[in-house]
Order: sequence, then C-alpha cells, then structure tokens
Amino acid sequence: MIRHLTVLVSMLLLSATVQAKPGEYWEITSKMEMPGMPFAMPATTQKVCIAKGSENDPGQTSGDKDCKMTDIKTVGNKTTWKARCEKDGEVMTGTGEQTTSPGAYKGKINFKGKSDGQDMNMDMAYSGKKIGGSCDTEEQVKKVKSQMCDTSHYENTAQWISASSLILQPGAACADQRGQFCAAVKKDAPRDAETYSALVQSENNQLGGISIVKECKLDMASMTKSICKTLNGKNYRDLSAHCPAEAKKYRETVRRKDCEGRSYTAETRAADFKRCMSGDVSDSDIEEEDDAPAPRKSKKSSPPSADEEIKKLKGMFGF
Repeated sequence: MIRHLTVLVSMLLLSATVQAKPGEYWEITSKMEMPGMPFAMPATTQKVCIAKGSENDPGQTSGDKDCKMTDIKTVGNKTTWKARCEKDGEVMTGTGEQTTSPGAYKGKINFKGKSDGQDMNMDMAYSGKKIGGSCDTEEQVKKVKSQMCDTSHYENTAQWISASSLILQPGAACADQRGQFCAAVKKDAPRDAETYSALVQSENNQLGGISIVKECKLDMASMTKSICKTLNGKNYRDLSAHCPAEAKKYRETVRRKDCEGRSYTAETRAADFKRCMSGDVSDSDIEEEDDAPAPRKSKKSSPPSADEEIKKLKGMFGF
C-alpha cells in the first residue's frame, strides 16, 4: 500500500510531466511526514519539467490503477480533490488542495487508513516556483517509466512478483517484461519456497483481477507437488500450510529424532518410546532443530517498510 501512495504522491508533484508536450522548468520543494517513522524526512528540492499551463491540474496525474482521484474542484486559484487507494483489501483515503499564483503554487496532501494492517497517516506539504527555460516533458515520462520498470533492485523472483501489476495489467508500463517475468516465476516457484509463497499470496489477492497463474499459463498443481518435495526445517514455515502431508511426515521425523535421543530405563524403554512417539510435535519443537531455524523475518519477503519506500521514492524522483 505504501508503495502505491508514494507513487501517487510523486505523480501529483510531477503531474504535468506525464504529457508529452513542450514544458518549462519548475523547482519543487516538498516535505513528507509519517507518524512513527524512525527518522524525520527533511525538506527536499528538485528541478522538474512541467507542461505549460498544467501546473494547477492535479487531475492529470496518477498512472496507478489502485489509486483513483475524484471530486476535483477548482474555485478561483484553488484546486481540491479526493483520492482513494485500495490494495490487498486495505483502503486508504486522502484529500489534497493546491493554490496557484503567477509562476508559483503550493499545496498539501493527507492520507489516512491502514497499511499492512497498521493504522497509518501520511502528510505532505509542497510548493513550486517557475525558474524558466524550455524542456521536453517526454524525457521526464521516459525517466519515470524507466525507474518504475527497473528490476535491478529486486533480489529475487519473490520481490518481482510484488510488482506484477506493473507487468501484467492491460496497458501496463512494463508490459514488455511479461515473457521474462513469467519465465522466472515458472522456473523458481517449483523450487524456491519464498517465490512459491509470494505466488500463492498474489493468487489469493489477485489485485486488479490479475492472476499470475492464468496470465503466465502456469500449472499450479504441478508446482505445488514439486515444491512440497523440498520441505525441510529451513522452509517449513513457508510450506507447511501448502504441503500438509509432507509437513506431517516431517513433524514425525522430528519427533522420532527427539524420542530416540532420550534416555530410558531398560525395563520401560519400549513403552516409553511408544508413548513419546504418540505425542505430536509443536512448532517450537521444530524451531529447535539444527536444520530448522526460527521463522525467517527476511526483508526480502516482508512488505517494504515506510522508510524503505520513501528512500526509494527519493531515489526515483529526487526529493
């Protein structure tokens, strides 16, 4: 959700750059605040190319299909609007206003709702002033698209799956990556638990009505059968819910190993061993196994944190 909000906000600030027509250079200063952030975001300034006459039209923004702008009203030199973003069943709503004067404008944006199950507020104040000079807004469009479709920061296919809407939706900005993306998912999901889990989560949510399995023509049953064969202590947390038979067998193996390692008296060894084996193994028992570390909290598989997303936003748009 935070990713979609940051994209929306950035496009609000760069609203007119999505139009490929002659523009002028503007200097935009912005400051974002999010309660609970581990650090305060300083005000930043950037130089952007804005199409002539479009600096007061936020309605020409947001290429994000999960965020919609509505109720756009202009009275005099003041424009207001509402926005609604929905992702993974979570909804955030926001309002914005912008006041324009000759050669300058200023505004503020506020979003409230939930992100990853947590209450979240985001406020941004921004201002812009024209500094002159002709420019080509089409170059700005190409730059934004290039940043959106850059895959170099993905550490694995599981992370790439989180951006599938940029590839598989009709008219998606990164549609030319479809073949490469589908090939990667087809290759990794049957053998990598993290990728498989990301695929299952994506299928359960089906954001924008998009199914990776359908779009990439994947055999989910075959992939599940293959990945379940790899279940062990290291990926038990990721796969146990999807591979019940294999998970049960693994728990029995852990129990047997535990029971065989215990000390019994000669007289009661058989009965005690049977009694030990009749018990079930808990998750905590599995965590104690040498080959079964505690549930991973890898940054690769967890949703990006607010500060990570804002740092990424700064890298994309320079503020």
